[in-house]
This record gives sequence, structure tokens and C-alpha cells, in this order.
Amino acid sequence: MWLGIIIVIVVAVVVLLEPVQIWVQQQVRIGELRAAVTNSKVAVASMQEELKRWGDRAYVEAQARQRLLFVYPGDVAYLIVNDIVVDESVALDAAAAVRTTNINWVDALVASYIAAAVDQESK
Repeated sequence: MWLGIIIVIVVAVVVLLEPVQIWVQQQVRIGELRAAVTNSKVAVASMQEELKRWGDRAYVEAQARQRLLFVYPGDVAYLIVNDIVVDESVALDAAAAVRTTNINWVDALVASYIAAAVDQESK
């Protein structure tokens, strides 16, 4: 009798294993799709807000000035071409390295001149 019950349970597990596995996979996929729909709704709301901003004349004017560098007649526009942010510690390290050099630039200049002159005479 117990053997019959165990066989029935094993057969039921084997028969129901695949449909249960498919159901679990489908539930996971449904959860992923719901998350994607939520993300899409947030993106659409963000785009609608941006569309409302583009309907405002002051916003369009500000964007034209900023992105396209438009100015009114008579305005003077200043454009910073090389706007690089330098880390303070790097600048201080570089300044310290420049101050602590042991090379005499006058002697190096004279040696370079002499080396160039000697090379010219020997040729």
C-alpha cells in the first residue's frame, strides 16, 4: 500500500514538474515586463514634462543662448574654450616639483649652444 502511494506521488511530481516550471518562468517574465512598463511610464512622464518646458518661450530662449550661443544684437558673448578643472593636489605637487629642480638652466643653455656649435664645425 505504501509503495503504491509513493509511486503515485513520484508520478504526480514528474507529471506536474514541467507545467509548474513553465508557470514559474512565466511569473518571472510577467514581473520583468511590469517593471519595464513602469520604467516606460516614468520615461514618458519625464518626456512630457520636457515637452511642456519647450512650450515656454523663456526656456527656449535660454536653451538657444546656452546650446547654440545665440545673443541679442548688442550683447557681448564670452566663450571659454579651454575650461579644464585641475585637481588642487596635482597642481600643488607639480608646483613643488618645479621649485625643487636641481638643474641650472643657464649652464644647460650654454652647454646646448656649445654642443650645437661643435657639431657644426666638425661637419
